[in-house]
Amino acid sequence: MDALARARRVRGEVRHPRDLRRLLTTGRWPRGEMALKAAVAALLAWQVALWLPFAPAEQYPYYAPLGAVVAAYPSVRSSTMESLYSVAAIIAGAALAVGLEALIPAPVLLVPAVVGVGIVVAGLPVFGSARSWVPIVALFTLVIGATEPLTYAVAYTGLTLLGATLAVLLNLLLPTVPLAQSSWAISQLATTLADQLDDLAAGLEDDDPPTSSQWRDRARAIDPVLQSVRASGLDVRRSLRANARARRERGVVDRQRSEALVLDSVATRTADLTDLLIDVHAEGDTGLDIHGEVRAPTARALRAAAAAVRPMGEEPTPRAAEVGLLRQRVRELSEAVAELEMPDRRAREATGAVVTGLRRLLGGLASGLEDEGEREAEAREAVTPTS
Repeated sequence: MDALARARRVRGEVRHPRDLRRLLTTGRWPRGEMALKAAVAALLAWQVALWLPFAPAEQYPYYAPLGAVVAAYPSVRSSTMESLYSVAAIIAGAALAVGLEALIPAPVLLVPAVVGVGIVVAGLPVFGSARSWVPIVALFTLVIGATEPLTYAVAYTGLTLLGATLAVLLNLLLPTVPLAQSSWAISQLATTLADQLDDLAAGLEDDDPPTSSQWRDRARAIDPVLQSVRASGLDVRRSLRANARARRERGVVDRQRSEALVLDSVATRTADLTDLLIDVHAEGDTGLDIHGEVRAPTARALRAAAAAVRPMGEEPTPRAAEVGLLRQRVRELSEAVAELEMPDRRAREATGAVVTGLRRLLGGLASGLEDEGEREAEAREAVTPTS
């Protein structure tokens, strides 16, 4: 979905303040909760900095909310690690500026020396994602804290650490499990895969089959959406560490992981089918060919596959009825292939590969149904009283 279409969809869904709240908590804007907690942490850090009876805090209070921004991450672990990286980079940059200023009295040489050495030091892995802070803080120390560099360095480090600590504590008190973000990514992947399967069917149904380049134009980018699902799943697993909600949300996390595994399998099968149909229409002797009478049942099977995949954007498992229809369409395709006399080896190989690809896709969806059936049976056993 492009940006304009997404904006129209969101505008159509927000007709009341409660609709906005629902969108914020269902993954359409997954950073909403993180932004709210960061804003609260920044406000607290600012107030605490103003209350501190120290001259550096009175002079540079804005570094306290900066620390809250530094620690604005969805999980306790990521907030803590990023805070440590940032504080380490600030200390290194400030120390670098103070040290080089004592060694190099000429300002014309001091600035390039601080920048050059700062970039070299920033390459150390101890600074993680905050490595760019080393030369920046060093320059700030030289320019903003020129009169009292040591006081400035202490204020910068201490107040940033104060704000980051408050943000981490707020994350501990109000932990987040980004289930909505993961759910939204899974929904996007299901829709992308279903659209791709429908497009493959449309290509086979055309009287004038698309060329190889036209097939590539039809293909949607599955990989970026699949990577988004994998990344959001990793974020969820990371968020469970040092999280009081971990046990309560474990069931939802396990269900989402099962959904993601099923769709990951379907994505692999869909990509294989797409590549195969591109090869079918490739020019030259290396191109494969599908028997003309097989195109219609193949398209029907692809349509049934799309209908089975699409509901997974809203439901945790494939629907049994849609999977049953896909199984029937694949059986019809297999029977049609068995009754045909293939003209040559290329047609036989291409047709067999398509049938195999659809069977594998069906197997991935059917495994999702079996897993859900097993979970339901276990749940029934858990609540059934024993005699």
